[in-house]
Parts: sequence; structure tokens; C-alpha cells
Amino acid sequence: MTSPLVQNIIDDFHGYREPAAALDATVDYVKFSRDQFILDCPSEKLRRELEEELKMNCEEPRSHAWYHGAIPRQVAENLVQRDGDFLVRDSLSSPGSYVLTCQWRNAAQHFKINKKVVMLNEAYSRVEYRLEREGFDSVPALIRYYVGNRKSVSQVIGAIIFQPINRALPLRCLEEKYGLSGNHREAGLTAQERRSQKRLSLNITNGHSHDNKHNAHDGSHCQDNGVARSVSLKVFFFSSSGSKPQLPQSPDSLLPSPNPKSPVFRTGSEPALSPSVPRRSAEYLTGKHRALENTSEEEEDDIGRDGEEEDEDERKEKGGSSFQRPVIETESAFRPAEFGSRLLPTENKPLEMVVLKRAKELLLSHDHQSIAKHLLMADCLVGRILGVTPELKGQMGVASGLELVTLPHGRQLRLDLMERHHTMAIGVAVDILGCTGSVEERASTLNRIILVAMELKDAVGDLFAFTALMKALDLPQISRLEETWTTLRRNFTQTAINYEKILKPFYKNLYEGTASCPLVVCVPLLLPLLTLMERPSITPEGAELWETSDQGCDIMLRHLEAARDVAQNSQGYTANAQEVLQGFECDEDLLEVFKTDFQLRLLWGSRGAAVNQSDRYNKFNLILTALSRKLEPPPKTQTLI
Repeated sequence: MTSPLVQNIIDDFHGYREPAAALDATVDYVKFSRDQFILDCPSEKLRRELEEELKMNCEEPRSHAWYHGAIPRQVAENLVQRDGDFLVRDSLSSPGSYVLTCQWRNAAQHFKINKKVVMLNEAYSRVEYRLEREGFDSVPALIRYYVGNRKSVSQVIGAIIFQPINRALPLRCLEEKYGLSGNHREAGLTAQERRSQKRLSLNITNGHSHDNKHNAHDGSHCQDNGVARSVSLKVFFFSSSGSKPQLPQSPDSLLPSPNPKSPVFRTGSEPALSPSVPRRSAEYLTGKHRALENTSEEEEDDIGRDGEEEDEDERKEKGGSSFQRPVIETESAFRPAEFGSRLLPTENKPLEMVVLKRAKELLLSHDHQSIAKHLLMADCLVGRILGVTPELKGQMGVASGLELVTLPHGRQLRLDLMERHHTMAIGVAVDILGCTGSVEERASTLNRIILVAMELKDAVGDLFAFTALMKALDLPQISRLEETWTTLRRNFTQTAINYEKILKPFYKNLYEGTASCPLVVCVPLLLPLLTLMERPSITPEGAELWETSDQGCDIMLRHLEAARDVAQNSQGYTANAQEVLQGFECDEDLLEVFKTDFQLRLLWGSRGAAVNQSDRYNKFNLILTALSRKLEPPPKTQTLI
């Protein structure tokens, strides 16, 4: 049983299917034949092959479903059937080049993506892809720019692309059907591109170059990648001489490691290298090595326990407190199934109308200042900036969650914060798209959200919630609502100006690491650090800025430096939050609306909240697309036969 809202979406949007049924349920691939275009549903084997193909490097065109390879021009023209539809294909007349095919004003258009080698100096050059003026490092970066900014791909024609036409077959099948191979692409590769394909890159995650085929089959290696990444990045945060003490090494860590050494140069301040920690003599270490070589595993454990007991006894004699080993959390702090809600029934369906209406009433009963402070309080509790008990501090090994997110054993908190950020963005999108009444109502909701974002930036200092709201407004399902944005500019002109001239540039500068810090910050920008340390190989957001920009290394370095400053000044953020929230009267019902457990239950239902995260995100992306098209349907055009 589904809620009336979801059922209504399914009925109106006939292309909706479960994510497992197809990679892109909104588009059926049209296969060319001599006589007609027929729908072809790929087999499960081909679908798995396509999924593996889409897991490749996100800067390669073949890792995106809108890239169709070497299909004929006529096939491409018949795939784009509505204004804004687009795909990228290989140029058959110019090997190694690409063509952007789209429809605009009821006519198919073809734009060659020009490739140019730019010589930056005598020793360094790079390849640029461009349609007219702007140059990009890759074809996917070019597509992201024109789709995300809704900028015309041609100043003469004015064509805008926003709806990708995704293939449902692997490229191999298309090449076999049309008698084409990948040789024509290789013929167009420059010498620099050939060298770059062969060059081994030093991965910051663990210092080893990776073989894609090996990674695809080595599940255990992929599972441990996030931990390895967090360990290697951790040395950066506390690399100064006044670093925080590291966790004590176990006896096993003194033995030679059976794994190969990482080629990454050693940095940081391990206890043996820190000026503040007395060094142990070589004789002591050598003697301990010999002793351990002649002991069994049980005896080694006893030696380790005895050593810890002796250290604790020494501390107690000196009047110090005993060391408590930090707890490595393995379960999420979000437990929607156990969540005691004041607003939700024991069992609820996704997007239940009664709950949505009550949440809307709560939001409308508070002004934007109050909403921003409720968001701050919820973020501080999840991020462990406020409400941290002495027991929790002992379990974390640090005093604040802002320190924990930079440490290896803070992986679960990083994952929880990433879940909260994306779930919050989806919730904001639902708030806008759920306004099924007049366009003025949607524009009013948009105005309220932008005012809250301004308050979060200027007065409250919650950059975590601010970026979540801006991310929601930047979603394609929201940015395509031309009528809603036009009404906002007409009815709330100053708000629209503030969004375009202040908030959007500040949001961009935040992710580039160049934004000026607000006067008061309670929750700093965390997402770049979280995604850098825990980002999976495929995400709904696509490639990060440091992966596509020429200044990627500088951007990454700025975020790492900022993360170290956040950890070192964590108590200052706590003090700021306490000051901002001093005397604030909290509405418990509204605070619950901003809790992640509530949002998980509201968006996916009591059962769906426990489903795999990737499946949840993919399914809701389809729902947002359906809602957006229902509110402002794309222009109808005659289907080409």
C-alpha cells in the first residue's frame, strides 16, 4: 500500500519503475532498425555489464549513460524528442571527437565538441573541450556546466540542455549493432592523452596505484578503502609539533608489516617522532622484538595487557587519570525503526499526507530566524558540538565531534553527517515540490527557504545546514521550475537578488575554499572533508570540484587545512553555539521535523528507511523528477517516427 501522493505520482508519471528494473526508468532506449524504431529491454546480463561500465572513472564519457558511443546521426535525432533532451555521441566524420545532439524548438541540433591541446608552458599541456568559449578538462565537466547552469550551448540558436537521454545497453552492443568499434576513437587521441592513460597515479587514499579490474572483483579491498583513506588523511590534520597525542601502539605494530610499504612519504608526528614524547631506546625496541618473536599469540596478548596495566599504575601513582581506549563505532546513530516520534504513527507510509501537512503547519508557524536556530540545534546535536556527556567524550577520545570527524575512528560519524546532509536536501526539495497549489504558493515557499539560508549564513553561522539548503535549490528538479523562479523574482525581488548575487557566489566560494568566513560560525563547512574521506566511487552528486578543476590540488589542500583548524578550534565552535542559542525557546515538534530519524521515516516510510542507501536515493530521485514534471510539465512536442 502506498500513500495517495505517491500513487498519484506513479499514475501520472507512467515511466516510473523501481531502480532495480532499469538504470534510468524515465527513458526507454530506442533501438534502430531498417524499418522502424523498436523498444528493446536489455537482458539482466547486459544490464549488469552496463552497470559495471557506469562505475568507471566519472571523468570518462563512457561512465555516463548520456554517452551513446558511435551511433548514427539518424538514430541520435530520433532519440531526442522533446526540447531539452540531449545525448553525446562519437563523431563518425572526425575520429576522436564528440558531438552533442539535442532537440530545441522541435528540431534536432548537432554541436561538435571541439578538442584542443592547450600549451601552458614548455613542460605542461592539457586537453580542453569546448562548444563555444568556455573550455573544460573533460566532456562530463562540460555537460555538468551547461546542464547545471542552464546556459545555452549555442548563442546563435539558444538551445538549452537539461534532460539526458540515457542508454540502456553497454557500448559494446551498440558498436556491434552498427558495425563500429572503438578504433575510430583511438585514432583521434592525442599523444598526451595516450601518455595519461598509461601513467600511474599516486592515489591519496593509500598511496598505491589501483587496477580497475582488480578493484572491481576485490570486495574486501573496496570495503576497507574508506578506513585506509581516513588513516592517510589523518596525518595531515595533526602534523604540527603541538599535535594531539596519538593512540598507543599495540605490540603487533612494532613488528615488521607483512603488507608492502606505501610510497606516500611519511608526514605527521607519530609519538616516536614528537618532541613532547620521550623516545624509547633502540635496545628496548630490539629486546622487545626478540621477546615477541619467541612468544605465542596468547603470550603476546598478555604482554600487551601487562604493559597497559603498568602504564595505568604509573599514571595513578602520579595522580593522573587512566587512559580509556576510544570506541570504534560501527552502527549509525540514526535508528528510524526505534525512533520515538511525537508526529509519526508507529507505522507510516512514504510521504504520508497527514504528516506532511502537520510539518508544513509547523514551518509556517515560525519565522525564518526561529527555523534557522532549530536547524542549528539539531545539527549541533548530531555533530556532537553540544550535548556531549563526559561518558561520550571518553568513548570518542576527544571532546567534540568536530575533532572526531578528522580521526580514523570517526568514520561512522562522517557517514551519519553525509546521510543527514543529503536527506535534509531532499526534504527541502519535497517542501517546494509538495506545493501542488498555485505558483505563488511555491514562490512563497522558495522565498522562505532562501530567507532561512540567509539567516544560517549571516546570523546563526550554521554552514552545514546552509550548504544543504543551497544544494536543494541547485537540484535540477528545482532549478528547472522556470515559472516558479520567475514568480519569485516578481513577488520577492530582493530575495531573488540576494540569492543570485550573495548566496550563490558564497556557496561556490565555500566549496572552492576561498570564501570569507562569517563573523560567527557555530557549525563549520564539513562536507568537503566528509566526501574527501568517505566518498564512494559513485555518488548522486557526481564528481567533486577538486576532481574536475585545474586548481584541484589547491582546493583540496585548502579544505584539509580548514579541517585541521576546525579540529584545533572545536571548543570555540561550541562556545559560539551556546551563545547563539542562549535563551532560545525550542519547539520540540519543530525540532523533531529537523531530526534525521524523522526525515528518514517521512521520506521513505517506516519500512523503506531501512533499505540500502543507494536504492533509497535513486528511487527518490525519480520521485522528485516526477513531482517536478507534474508541477511544470516539459513542453510537448510531436514524436518523430
